[in-house]
Amino acid sequence: MRRLNVDLQNENPIFKYKIMKNTIKTILIVVVALLTLNATSQNYAYNSTGKSSKHYKFSNNFTDYEVQVKGDVKVNSNDTEVVSISPDGYLKISKKTFGNNRSINIESNSNGSLEYEYYEGRKRMEYIPEGKKWLADILLDVVRMTGIDVNGRVARIHKNDGVDGLIHEIGEISSNSISSLYFNTLLEYIKLNEDETIAIISAISRDISSNSERGILYRKFDDKFMVSNRVAAEYFIGISRISSNSERGSILRKITSDIDFNNKEVTDAYFTCINRMSSNSERGSVIRNVEVTQNLSNYAYIKLLESVLKLSSNSEMGTILRSLENLKLDNKDISNAYFAAINGMSSNTEAGLTLRFLIKNYNLSNGDYINVLNSLQKLSSNTEIGTVMRSINNIDLSDTEINDEYFTTINVMSSNSEAGSVLRKTMKTYTLNTTNWLSLFRITRKLTSNSEMGHVLRTAIKSMPFNKPEVDALFETITSMSSNTEIGSVLSVITKSLKLNNYTALGVINTSKIMSSNTELSRALRGVARTSFIKDPVIKEAYLEVARTLTSDSEYRNVMEALNNE
Repeated sequence: MRRLNVDLQNENPIFKYKIMKNTIKTILIVVVALLTLNATSQNYAYNSTGKSSKHYKFSNNFTDYEVQVKGDVKVNSNDTEVVSISPDGYLKISKKTFGNNRSINIESNSNGSLEYEYYEGRKRMEYIPEGKKWLADILLDVVRMTGIDVNGRVARIHKNDGVDGLIHEIGEISSNSISSLYFNTLLEYIKLNEDETIAIISAISRDISSNSERGILYRKFDDKFMVSNRVAAEYFIGISRISSNSERGSILRKITSDIDFNNKEVTDAYFTCINRMSSNSERGSVIRNVEVTQNLSNYAYIKLLESVLKLSSNSEMGTILRSLENLKLDNKDISNAYFAAINGMSSNTEAGLTLRFLIKNYNLSNGDYINVLNSLQKLSSNTEIGTVMRSINNIDLSDTEINDEYFTTINVMSSNSEAGSVLRKTMKTYTLNTTNWLSLFRITRKLTSNSEMGHVLRTAIKSMPFNKPEVDALFETITSMSSNTEIGSVLSVITKSLKLNNYTALGVINTSKIMSSNTELSRALRGVARTSFIKDPVIKEAYLEVARTLTSDSEYRNVMEALNNE
């Protein structure tokens, strides 16, 4: 009964239709899959076997081609026949499709006459009609595969269909090297207008996937791609589509034509091309090259510095910033862009090196020094800040804004030794005015090391004027110290100064009262007693008043003996 039902189903027309429909669907799926696989599984090989002999192989999932060429081969206007081969040359074509083999050999004798051999498998067949028909079917594929008669085809297609027709034909060619050959011939022999040149630039980046082949064309014909600003902008956009950093860098460095950096569109396209490179070294190389080989507008120079800021390598940034030969710091926008690049560096070492280079090699304006100091304030390394600050030898500290920024920079340092070193260097290098001295004492009071404060103050006493504002600031700073030894040492240096006056001598006595050490207090008082200012009744009275605060009998006797000796 079960067997009978199956037979009846098989005889049912509807059932048969369903089986056929499913079978067709399955076949279509397989065909589509094979076509897809074919589109992505093509292999192409080329080998030159002699001075004029060439060997090509092409394969996909359905077909294998092997083509051998010697000499100059010409084809007819519709790519169906070979019209000539140079004497003693040949064209040999073999094709395998699903196990079926066909081949044709066309040889040219010494007179240039063509002789044909046609094979199906290993069996030789008459060339006419089957061989001729087969050649007509495959010759276009062979031409596109090998570049045969490229000059003739380019001239013919251009005459009939223009540049658009040529670009369309190149789009049908799967080999990068053959596509490049067609572009090369097109650019070499055909006069182009702007629109056509732009179309070719776009087609090169679209139809050639090989970075090296694109690079060869872009380098060889850079003069044609720089004929106008409009074309040049598209040229840089085309270069930016190359994924190889080395190729892109090589092309940009090869350009010898003058780039119109006064044109914003060209400038933006050029630096966008640089910024899209992922290699810091290649970008840096191109930036350094364009800075010395091209005449950059101010806008272009700012774009260059913005490109430096976008680098992720601090060493590359520093190398570029220290190598610029045409930097115009007198232009405010360029100066701001330059310091923005320095501030964008995360390496204190590179930033410090660059700032020192700038200070050493440029005659900086007050505005430049403001930028230098602002950049220093952003560093986290006390050593770098101190090293750069000590390299400054001609800053205008009489300028109020510079004075404020200069001492603010010292104040941001957390290292007492570095801050103290810079303060001492400042006093030895410059003749300070009252504003400078007040700022210096204010910063010294913020040091947390008594020994560093004492060192700075002892240096200050040697060069500071003993005018009331400076002296008041000095004693205010001394009173902020907590070490009796350091306070005593500084007061002792003051009493030995040749610039000592009544006001300062009285200040020493009054300031000495903050010390809790009998020894240090006695030393300070005896220092005043050895000066002529002790004869002043006011100073002597103050001296005796403080002496009575001593709790050490021996030190009290020493102080009084010093007074009596005077």
